[in-house]
Amino acid sequence: MFKNFFLFLFFVICSAIDIENYLKICDRNSLEVNECLVEAVQKGIKDLAGGNADLGVPALDPFYQDELKMEYNNNQIQGKMVMSNIFVAGLSSSTVKDARLKADEDSFNLEIDMFTPEVKVYGDYEGGGSYNSLKLLANGNFSTTMTDLVYTWKLKGKPHIIEGITYIKVKSFYMRPDVGTMKTSITNENPDSKPLTDLGIKITNENWRLLYKEFLPFAQANWNKSGIQIANKIFLTIPYDNLFPNKS
Repeated sequence: MFKNFFLFLFFVICSAIDIENYLKICDRNSLEVNECLVEAVQKGIKDLAGGNADLGVPALDPFYQDELKMEYNNNQIQGKMVMSNIFVAGLSSSTVKDARLKADEDSFNLEIDMFTPEVKVYGDYEGGGSYNSLKLLANGNFSTTMTDLVYTWKLKGKPHIIEGITYIKVKSFYMRPDVGTMKTSITNENPDSKPLTDLGIKITNENWRLLYKEFLPFAQANWNKSGIQIANKIFLTIPYDNLFPNKS
């Protein structure tokens, strides 16, 4: 759910379908394009936090996702979880640190550096897991709070001509958030497994850095696939000159 917010926010901000009355648009060949992008994204974070009916933008803080499925298999440890009614709160406090755009006739590369002081992800969950012969089922609410997130959106693509009009086709998306602290809490409506989930959360919070690093490659693979799909819904629909006009 975290990645969907970032991708959705960025592509709405950079789109230029009748949004110049709302958001700052940047000339891709201007010497000040990077500074312009910093201002544009920062303004978009503030102005679109509560949503915008004219642009068809839902509320971005908190951002809502109806469902997310996760599965983990590692030797004797197996687990599946379905999270629902998910909210991501705190992202409107993000600060845009820097931006770098390199665009020409053959390539398109965009990087935006971000910092978010605190993000809280919460919702409902249902899942089960096993360790050797030990099995458990659990359901309830979850809440994860992360602080001091530092991350960069990295997009790479190429101009792509459709019926004589130039678009951008995104080939890759990369994001690797560094997190200062992370703490998770859950409730469990299943009394039989509650002692085990309590122990599991205690271990998770004590070893969150190790677990985060272990899960990160799986998350990044998913981000790249989803990021490309979401990006191209925008970039292959809106002409390049509308997304990033060439006024210089």
